[in-house]
Amino acid sequence: MSAMVYTPDIAPSDLSGCKLGACEHSGDIADQLAREFGTYHREMRYSSTALGQAAVFAYLMTGKISMSLIEREMTSFETVPYRKLLNSLPVVIKVAICKPLFADERSASASVYVHRSNPLPHISMQQLSQIYTRGNLPGDYSSWQQLEQYQESEAGSIYPLRLPDIAPLSVYLSQHHFGQRQPGSNGEYVGDTDALINKLENTPAAIAIAEAGRENPHIRAVPVSDENGSLFDATLENMQSGDYPLTRYLHLYLPKNQHGLINPSSLAFAGFVLSPAGQKIINAQHRYAALSDEMVGSQTLLVAHNS
Repeated sequence: MSAMVYTPDIAPSDLSGCKLGACEHSGDIADQLAREFGTYHREMRYSSTALGQAAVFAYLMTGKISMSLIEREMTSFETVPYRKLLNSLPVVIKVAICKPLFADERSASASVYVHRSNPLPHISMQQLSQIYTRGNLPGDYSSWQQLEQYQESEAGSIYPLRLPDIAPLSVYLSQHHFGQRQPGSNGEYVGDTDALINKLENTPAAIAIAEAGRENPHIRAVPVSDENGSLFDATLENMQSGDYPLTRYLHLYLPKNQHGLINPSSLAFAGFVLSPAGQKIINAQHRYAALSDEMVGSQTLLVAHNS
């Protein structure tokens, strides 16, 4: 039997068009940005296409889209075939804040939740890592009494509730806050956010990390503390200032070609999205908010560095 060699279906470069891939949440804003930018650059045809989150990076690495606008980060599993095909990873630009939403709305940014019977006053990201993962240098937590700010004398075991490891929020936490350490053995995996919230409502010893704005009569959000002891809630002001650590962003992924260069039309689009005109379009969105001036500056430098 002869060995079969897989040849990826890489699309030829479309020199007359620049297609922006988007996930289900960013489809509307991708369409608006592409349409508005196209009015200034009629020599290039800019368009957007909505894709499932699992397909965005596959389309990006095979050239079926020129760039992508997506909330979640690329996983370590996705980086392997991507790097093999293109010899480098894409440049990632933060272009918007996933702002806190309330009532029956959904936010990509997250809050830490406990049962309302739980007196926990606040928690740090280091403590969350010690609760949710194993192998932390300061030690791992299994009991509420191990948290110095927990004042109850009679406290039982901590019961962390987890979304699946492949969920966008889980990927974000692992990459940005948990050092990609292995999950702890205690607690329970729950299929989705609604099931997680329902489980927390009925489990006083539990803790959960889920989308912001899900407080109800049975559960409450806990402020996150920094190394200086300052407390921060999931407000837009704290997200734009950079103080709230569970802030998530809308990212623009810009692929490099085999020579390590980014298409100039994609770089021009990135510059537009970070411009006052682009940020104004973003700020008018229901789900997203403009970056702070400081963040715009840092991301603009990143674009310039790759020009």
